[in-house]
Amino acid sequence: MTRRRPEAGFTLVEMLVSLALFGIIAIVATALTTGASRSFAASEVALAGLTSLDRARSLMAADLGQAAERPSLAADGRPMQAFTLTPSGFVMVRRGVSGLLPSVQKIAWGFDGKQLLRQSFPTVDASNPGPPTILVPQVQAVKLRVADKQGWREDWAPEKPEQLPRAVELTLLRADGLAITMKFLVAA
Repeated sequence: MTRRRPEAGFTLVEMLVSLALFGIIAIVATALTTGASRSFAASEVALAGLTSLDRARSLMAADLGQAAERPSLAADGRPMQAFTLTPSGFVMVRRGVSGLLPSVQKIAWGFDGKQLLRQSFPTVDASNPGPPTILVPQVQAVKLRVADKQGWREDWAPEKPEQLPRAVELTLLRADGLAITMKFLVAA
């Protein structure tokens, strides 16, 4: 009697099982890749937000730390205090600006309804501010307070025009609802 030798290869059942296993592995790999991509994108957005906040904090600390007791003139020639609160921010003169003679610069910080901005003036007296630099995007609201000898207040009316507050508090309400409060000492 002669025996038949089975043909080498896969049966249909073996092929279906292997395709099913490959499909399951592909679905799991796709889900992991999608989750990792979303996580990476969320991390990028969070890091960008922290970077812009840190940059704004550093610039405001530098500006307020170099505040000058120097009144200035507004674009229309009106006298301005050395530190002036505006409806959306503040205007001040700072020292220590290299490359400028005299080494002072007028700076404005403000909020345009969507973002925290910083502007510099081409001259300290009788000029309009230059184009704004967006420092913190996606902001819902901004609240400013200043500290003097009596404590924190929301208005600033110094006895002398060259007088500066002792500190400034800035609270940002971000678009995601998170409130961030930063406090800065003002140099004198």
